[in-house]
Amino acid sequence: MKGAVFVALQDMIMDEFELDLWHQIIDAVGSDGVYTATLNYDDQELMAIVGEICSRLSLSRADALRHFGRYLFDFLHRGHPMFADSKADFHSFISSIDGVIHLEVMKLDDQARPPKIEVQTRPDGDTRLLYSSERNLCHLAEGLLIGAADHFGINIELEQLCCRLEGAEVCEFRIGKA
Repeated sequence: MKGAVFVALQDMIMDEFELDLWHQIIDAVGSDGVYTATLNYDDQELMAIVGEICSRLSLSRADALRHFGRYLFDFLHRGHPMFADSKADFHSFISSIDGVIHLEVMKLDDQARPPKIEVQTRPDGDTRLLYSSERNLCHLAEGLLIGAADHFGINIELEQLCCRLEGAEVCEFRIGKA
């Protein structure tokens, strides 16, 4: 997992809670808590930190990841505004994730393992987003989608129709206009 994700998680805890909580969390998981945005870290370390956050804040894993995903969108946008700002709307942006953003990530780091994202527009106006990743961070993806909708000033209805965590081959989201 890219260090930028760890840095964003640390920033979120310190912005929304306090530095002391972050220190308690990293101490509990046995981490030094020092992350560099461009380096890669073990996925299990991130999941251990998320688990500790869930325990200390009485949150489900899904809720914690959704909340973090929403925060992560803003964090990533601050560092790389051109990806969202060059798009006219939410749908154009999410349609560019796999072919533009993840492609750029792979150019910078050939060991990166971004999720596979496919966006399909339905005749009824709904959008389906197919998410596939060995990391199974679909709830983080939900939060990122909500953060993107916030950025573009729209309200969306987001429903997960099927999930890899429940045995499906991919996670499928229905994105409708609220």
